Amino acid sequence: MRKKAGTLTAVLLTAAMTFGLLAGCQTGGTDSGENKGGEKTESGKDSGKTKIAFIPQLVGIPYFSAMEKGGEKAAEDLGVDYLYTGATQANAAEQVKIMDSLIKQGVDAISLSVLDSSSTNPYIEKAQEAGIHVYTSDSDAPDSTREFYVAQASDEDLGRTLMDRLAEQIGEKGKIGIVSGESTATNLNSWISWIEKQQEEKYPDIEIVDIRYTQGGSSEQALKQAQELMTRYSDLKGLVAVASSTIPGVAQAVEQEGKAGEVAVIGYGSPETVKPFIDSGVMEESIMWDAEALGYLDVWAGVQVVEGKEFEEVNEIEGIDNPVTWDEETKTLLLGEPLIINKDNVNDYDF
Repeated sequence: MRKKAGTLTAVLLTAAMTFGLLAGCQTGGTDSGENKGGEKTESGKDSGKTKIAFIPQLVGIPYFSAMEKGGEKAAEDLGVDYLYTGATQANAAEQVKIMDSLIKQGVDAISLSVLDSSSTNPYIEKAQEAGIHVYTSDSDAPDSTREFYVAQASDEDLGRTLMDRLAEQIGEKGKIGIVSGESTATNLNSWISWIEKQQEEKYPDIEIVDIRYTQGGSSEQALKQAQELMTRYSDLKGLVAVASSTIPGVAQAVEQEGKAGEVAVIGYGSPETVKPFIDSGVMEESIMWDAEALGYLDVWAGVQVVEGKEFEEVNEIEGIDNPVTWDEETKTLLLGEPLIINKDNVNDYDF
């Protein structure tokens, strides 16, 4: 991982939803503009290079910006064009529109972080019928015809690790609540299911009292949901912010109620996002992974499939520090293990 002092590259999950115009396709070395539909684009002459596109769940937050940065680096290293395009709010309908646009453009491969597989699955098939390779990254659609999944860490490891860390903070007993993003987000729901399984199997004295959802992972809605949970359950011991963009709202709710140290807050957020709350004592830890490396792997994988190359069981990839494993049964490329951010290392990262 790349620290501020600068050795290896690590860019990690974060929050803080940014609102504005839709951000759109980006390719290296071109001039940016804005089309009549409000989607920010970058356009230029057709380079004739392989075109790999990635559709995040939303743009304008550091986590997906880190994936974009990693994707751009891979595109430069591998000699391909990279298109990064998404909406400023997590919206499955917008993902469908973007997929349709990319199909019409005739890109070589499309990767997407799935929000709602029921909406995007038909367009995955439509793209494949047009001869485009389609795969998922960051959030999967295992019920689709996608070719494979580029995973940041296993959903099981992410869910179980978070539950273990929270349990340690609250003495393995008490009531906890969960505040998530969209109810249809497959990755968030999978993490929650593993959090629940770990609680059921290992922590009988911990009770998950409720799971709340927010539209588009709204930080403002997360603040309200956290406040309501603390009001309804006055003896609440912990809050989990599952979507990256819900972390500020949940942490601020606890801070405003004067319950820092009384109600533990944990989630999946970058150092930049969680640092103020770790410094103030609202949070002790955050669970994440190297988002820039995930973006690099995403583009590398697209190039391999376009060129007809098969993945190895263990892949040594220049540009990624650790070996990437391939699970043939689940069709999953796995980046690595979850990373825990706390007061000892929160200042070490430049993201």
